[in-house]
Amino acid sequence: MPRRIKRATIVSFTLILLLAVCAGALTYTVRSSSSSSNEADKDLPVLKIGVTDNDPYVYVDTTGDYAGIDIDIAREACKRAGIKPQFVDISWNDRDRLLKNGDIDCLWCDYSPNYREDVYYWTEPYLTVTVSVAAKKTSGIKGLTSLDGSKTIAVIAGSVSERRLLAGDLGISPDVHIKSYGSAELCKAALVKGYVDCWMADVQSLDRLVAQYPGVYRVFADNVMTVDLGVAFENSYEG
Repeated sequence: MPRRIKRATIVSFTLILLLAVCAGALTYTVRSSSSSSNEADKDLPVLKIGVTDNDPYVYVDTTGDYAGIDIDIAREACKRAGIKPQFVDISWNDRDRLLKNGDIDCLWCDYSPNYREDVYYWTEPYLTVTVSVAAKKTSGIKGLTSLDGSKTIAVIAGSVSERRLLAGDLGISPDVHIKSYGSAELCKAALVKGYVDCWMADVQSLDRLVAQYPGVYRVFADNVMTVDLGVAFENSYEG
């Protein structure tokens, strides 16, 4: 039976993770799945990674396999650490319950320790991303200063963006309407369907939106903030 990774391994795993990122050793054209796993992997410690659809960090490709920035980093880091990753699709609202119950070992999906430093046992940050805002080119929104009480902005519920908007420390009008959704995909859908005027997220996600709908959306040149990304384990996690 596959063994779970021990908490004592997480510190060294973090160093391996950072090396995987810094070395640029990710192989984006190679995908693995449970059906094609090497027989030698069956006795490796298993790391059950909770993920949810969040393009370009986590998504399902045309072959039905997991792909994305976080997936590639996780695979490379686990490979170097001698660990077998098992990606588990979760409802993001259930993340803490699943961690506590041991249904997953960690959360690895564009997740930031900012404002959550004591909620989880975190690895060191493996990426720093820039947050901005996207809107339709025809919206009349020219930048962050254009956001006022007549505009509605989409954010992920519980995200750093939501927290800072509610705190009013981003230099954005406190009159702007904030609409919170359970995932990045729901935020994007709300913008596309016209339920909101703009969407605040990391630039990588916004760039994918722009690429998906050529000529329709633009990302503001004025960036809102930078946010660290890490891997979150339950504080009591022992493996």
